[in-house]
Amino acid sequence: MKPSSSFLTLPASLAGVVLLVASATYAQSPPAENAAPSPSLPLYESLKKFDLSGEAAVRGVSLQRDRVQMTFTGTFYFESPIKGQIRGAVFIGNGQVHADPPNDDFEKANVRRMIGADAVDSTFKTAVLRFSDDTVETLGVTPTAALQLPSRAHELASGFSRLLLRETGVNVNARIVVSILNGESPGFFCAEFDGGSRGRFGLVLDYQARIPQAHFGLDGGEKGVFFAYDDSIYRSDVWMAFASREDEEKGIHESSDAYALANISRYNLDIDLRYGGTMKLEAQLSFTALADGVRAVPLVINEDLDTDFNHRRDKALRLTGARLANGEPVVAIQESWDGSVTLVLPKPVTKGQDFEPILDFKGEYLLGDKLQGIPFRPRGRTWYPRTVPTYPSAFDLMFHHDKGTLVDSIGSRVIQQRTADGSMVTEWKMDTPVRGATFVVGYYKARSETTKLSSGNNVDLEYYALRKYSDPTFHFVLSESGNCVRYFSTLYGPYPYSRLSAISLPYQPHRSLPTMLMLPFENNGDRNTFLLNGREVSHQWWGGLITWNSYRDQWLDEGLAEYSGLLYTSVRDSVGDEDYLIGLMHDELAFNPRTLAGLGPGRLVDVGPIIMGRRLSTRQTFGAWDALVRDKGALVVRMLDFLFSDLHTGDDSAFFDMLKDFVTRYSNKVASTDDFVAVANAHFADTPIAKQYKLKNLDWFFEQWVYGTSLPSYDLSYSITKQADGSAVLQGTITQRNAPDQWMMPLPLVAKFGKNKTITDIVVAAGPSSTTTLTFPQMPRSISLDPQRWVLSQRTTTNQLPGKN
Repeated sequence: MKPSSSFLTLPASLAGVVLLVASATYAQSPPAENAAPSPSLPLYESLKKFDLSGEAAVRGVSLQRDRVQMTFTGTFYFESPIKGQIRGAVFIGNGQVHADPPNDDFEKANVRRMIGADAVDSTFKTAVLRFSDDTVETLGVTPTAALQLPSRAHELASGFSRLLLRETGVNVNARIVVSILNGESPGFFCAEFDGGSRGRFGLVLDYQARIPQAHFGLDGGEKGVFFAYDDSIYRSDVWMAFASREDEEKGIHESSDAYALANISRYNLDIDLRYGGTMKLEAQLSFTALADGVRAVPLVINEDLDTDFNHRRDKALRLTGARLANGEPVVAIQESWDGSVTLVLPKPVTKGQDFEPILDFKGEYLLGDKLQGIPFRPRGRTWYPRTVPTYPSAFDLMFHHDKGTLVDSIGSRVIQQRTADGSMVTEWKMDTPVRGATFVVGYYKARSETTKLSSGNNVDLEYYALRKYSDPTFHFVLSESGNCVRYFSTLYGPYPYSRLSAISLPYQPHRSLPTMLMLPFENNGDRNTFLLNGREVSHQWWGGLITWNSYRDQWLDEGLAEYSGLLYTSVRDSVGDEDYLIGLMHDELAFNPRTLAGLGPGRLVDVGPIIMGRRLSTRQTFGAWDALVRDKGALVVRMLDFLFSDLHTGDDSAFFDMLKDFVTRYSNKVASTDDFVAVANAHFADTPIAKQYKLKNLDWFFEQWVYGTSLPSYDLSYSITKQADGSAVLQGTITQRNAPDQWMMPLPLVAKFGKNKTITDIVVAAGPSSTTTLTFPQMPRSISLDPQRWVLSQRTTTNQLPGKN
C-alpha cells in the first residue's frame, strides 16, 4: 500500500464536517482547489438540518422508554418527516423525568454519590428528542402544520447536535443513519433535558449498545445512560447506566460485541510522521460482516481525546478521503468534535462477506516536541479507526519518518531503510491478532540481545534509549527484560511472541502492548522499578495473549499483572520490599476518595466492587481505580495464591498450574471473570484447604471479594494449654467485624517455636464469631494470625488470654 501524498480540500460550504464519496483515485490524484463538492448522503443532510415544521399541544402525556418515565405538559415541535418518518422533536413547557436505578448496589450508590438522590428524578422546561424508534406513535399525538415556530424551538433544535458532539463526541445524526439503514429494532432514542431541578443532562437509550460502548466506555451490555457534562473534568459524568428491562428480567448481562456489525481482521496502516506533531494516515481495513443487511458501519476514532484545550476538535485525526479497495465509492461521515467515522456502503453486505474500505486522515495528533528532542507518540488509543474493542486484529504498519529517528511498534520489524529523499521507511508487522497497536518515534539509539527460554525458544530483546542523554542502562534494561520473560514463562507458560522491545519515554507512557514495553525514563533498579518491569512484562500474557471481555473484567487484567509485579519484586529485591508494597496496597483501601474539592467521605474500598472497573473513577472518587481495580485486584489474586497453597510445605504450584491452564484455554481469545472463575473452580477442589473444609468451589470467594465491597477486621483471642505429653492445645475465638453475617474466610495462623521453626495452620472465620481448636507438638513461643497479610483486611490482631502452661 502506497502512502497518500495529498488530501482532499473541502469547499467552504462543508466547513466543520466531512461527508464525502471519494473515488479510488483520490489518494494518488488530488482534486483541484475549485472542485465541486463531493456527493453527500441526503438522509444525513436532512437529519443534520433538524427542520421543525409541525406542532402539538399536550397535557400530561407520558412517554415510557424502558425504565425511564417522562411526562409532558406544553408544546411539542416536530421535525419535518424524512422518508415519511419523524425523527426528532423539541418540547417547551413543563415536564418530569423519572428512572429508578437497576437492582444493583453500585448503580444505586453511584446515583446517590453523583446527584444526592435515590433515583434520577427531575423537572424540566425544555427537552430535545432524537430517535429512530416509534416515539411519535407512542406519544399518541398528531402534529399539525405550524404557522410560526418560536425562536427558542429553533435554537434548541440547531444547538443540540453541536453541543452533544463537543461534550461527548457522539454524532447523534450519524447514529440515526446507522439505525435506519441497518433496520435496527428496537430503534434508537436520545434526549436532553434542561431548565429543571437538575439543570441540563442527557439520556441515551441504545438497544444495540453502540453509543454506551464507543463514547462512555460501557461495553458490559449497558443499553441506557444518564449523563451530564462537567467542564471541571472535561468530560461527562455518568449518573446511571443500565441494561434493558428485558435483559435484566432474563438475567442477561451480555457484552457489547454481541451487537457488532463487522470485524476488522487486518489493518494495513501507512503512517507519515515527517511533519513534527502532524500525522498523516492511510488506513486499509479488512472487514468481515457479522450480520446480514449491514449498510452503515460506525467506527471509533479520536474518542479518547477530551475537550481540554479543545483537543478533540483541534488535535484530532480528520478524514480527508474515503473509498473501497475495489474502486467503489463509499460515503464517510465525520463532524468537527466527532469521536467517530461512519461508513455508508454502496449496498448492504451479507453475513460473512468481506469488504475493504480505505480511509485517509490528517491531524496534529502526535504528542511530543521535535525541537526539544522529545519523542512522539499518539495522543490517544484510538488513533486508527476501530470497531468492537474486544476483537483482535493483525497489523501491517508502514512508517515514514525523519532521517536519524527510529520507530518502535508492535510485532516484528520487516523493513528499516533510507529513501531517495533522505527520510526513513520502517515497516512493522504483527500477524498474531492482538487487541491494539501503538508506536513511538524519536531520536533513539537501540541495542539488542537474545534470551533463551527453558523451552528452547529464543526471544529477541531490544531497548531504545533516548540519544540526547547519556544512558548507562542498556545492559540493565535488556537483562531485566530477559529476566522477566524467563520468569513469567516458567509461571504462566511460554512467552507468546518472538520479540520484546522496551522504549524509554520522558513523559507518562501508555500501558505496554504485545511485544512493546513503554517505560519511564528513570530506571533506578529499586523496588518500584522491579514492580513496574514485572507488571508491564506480565501484560504480555494478561491483556496481550488473553484479552478481556469488558470493563467489568479489568480487575483480572490489572490484578494479575500487578501481582506478577509483586512476585517479580520478591525474587529480585533481597531487602524484601514486596512486604512494604503489599502493606501500602492494604492501607490505601481505607483512605478517603479524592474529589474536586478535596477529600470525600467514606473509604475507597466502599466506592464499589472491583467488578465495576473504570466506572469506579468519577469526579467524586478520584483514586478509586488505582486502589481498587489494580491494587485490590492484585490482593484478591494473592488471596487465591494462598487458598491454592499447601501451607504445611509452602508449595503453591497448584495456583500456577491453574493459571497455566487458564492461559492455555484462552490464548488469543477473549475471557471474562466467569471464565476465570470456572477454571479456578475446576482446580480448587483438589487443594488441601478445599479438602480439609469440604469446599466444593470458590463461588463464595468471588462473591465476597470481587462482587462485594466489605473490608473486614479479624481478631483472634486465644488461650493455650500445655498437655502432659508436652504438646499444646490452642482454643480460640475469631471475631469478624465489618462484614456480612454470612462472610467466611480461611486465614493462616503461624506458630513460632525455637530455632526458627514455624508451623502454619488454618483457622476459619465464619460469621461474626467462630471458635477453633488446634494442637501443636510443643508449646509455641508465639502465635500470630496472618502475619504476612495474605488475607485482605483493615486490621488483623492476635490477643492471648491466660491459660495453663
